[in-house]
Amino acid sequence: MSEHLVPPGVDQADAALLRRAYDLTSQEESQQLYVEWAATYDRTMVDGLGYTAPARTAERFAAACTWRDEAVLDLGVGTGLVGAELAAHGFRVIDGLDLSAAMMQQAGERGIYRAFIEADMTATLPIPDETYSGAICNGTFTSGHVDARALSEIVRVLRPGAILSAAIHHAVWEPLGFGATIERLTSTGALRTIEIVETAYYETSTNDGRICTFERLAPS
Repeated sequence: MSEHLVPPGVDQADAALLRRAYDLTSQEESQQLYVEWAATYDRTMVDGLGYTAPARTAERFAAACTWRDEAVLDLGVGTGLVGAELAAHGFRVIDGLDLSAAMMQQAGERGIYRAFIEADMTATLPIPDETYSGAICNGTFTSGHVDARALSEIVRVLRPGAILSAAIHHAVWEPLGFGATIERLTSTGALRTIEIVETAYYETSTNDGRICTFERLAPS
């Protein structure tokens, strides 16, 4: 699967790292990769691969929010590429969550996060119900990473009226259950779809996945 997820026309060394990320088979492999990659991740993804998904996802989130001073959870925070974009849009209270402490250390150097949570998105999150007014997830719902079961946990930690934006790669939409899970969450009244747009995730690609934006509805 990894070959057709790599954008065209990029350096072979950068492409090899991305293929390795897409071919992960365990949380242990993931942690090891991101320990090795943390210090050079931004150079690889932004400079080498022309990674535009963080900016696109943050743009859609910002467009859906009428506020800027409430707490946002950046899921799969990595080195903070999305947080930097959120800050540029005026968001002032951002927490980051990731499995990789090494990546969050890099994100912390940006000076824009209030707090960090080291947690596994495939398990129960160590966060009380209805904690956040917004959540954003970019670069995590893709091959070798986190499947759609995480969506229910994300919904749990959102307040009624909260906004959620998530970038979901086309390659995992059906295989990892995103289409069916989103249909269930919207049909049961947990989420209301604001928009689902298809877009490129890289400067050299055309249509890699969807950016989905929802409102968390109040329990009935």
